[in-house]
Amino acid sequence: MQSTRQEILEILKEERQATVEDLATRLELTPMTIRHHLNVLQAQNLVVASKVRRSQKVGRPRLVYTLTDAADELFPQNYANLALHLVSEVKETVGPEEAQAIFGRVAERIAEDAPPQVEGQSFEERLDEVTDFLAEQGFITRWEETDEGYVLININCPYRQVSREHGDLCIMDTTLISRLLNVEPERRSSQREGEAPCSFLLKRLD
Repeated sequence: MQSTRQEILEILKEERQATVEDLATRLELTPMTIRHHLNVLQAQNLVVASKVRRSQKVGRPRLVYTLTDAADELFPQNYANLALHLVSEVKETVGPEEAQAIFGRVAERIAEDAPPQVEGQSFEERLDEVTDFLAEQGFITRWEETDEGYVLININCPYRQVSREHGDLCIMDTTLISRLLNVEPERRSSQREGEAPCSFLLKRLD
């Protein structure tokens, strides 16, 4: 990212909000230059402007700029390391067996947010709906029909950095698929074991 725009984002992160004049003073640039960079950042959905009336109630409202949620994601995050330590702590505290039960219940909670299956919906239609839902959770999945049945293929695991050390976390995948599709998934390959992508043979229960 252009260095001036990065500096603008960092100032907004620090100050929570700023006007064109505030940014111009801080960066020692002209207001026109600042507006140009802000226009670019707005087009990228990284900053948003809101009108604030002046205290004296004289003149037009001024624009105050703040970061969007998308911009906040550009700053350093360490979710994977936090999740790694949390999973380790859970397993050490309650033991491996109860930890697996917890992971399964977490997957059940995630599944509760999925669209409910509609009566009369075909299995293929439900597969499309489920892959869309999984995409919202960070998975990148597709499905195909084979002679053995349907195969669900996932090329991205959103918690792969944790599952590399804690393979029992992969129960979340199978629990989600079982809950969302009413199937008993049979894992055929695993990214964790160096077999990219993960894949599951879906054996319908009904």
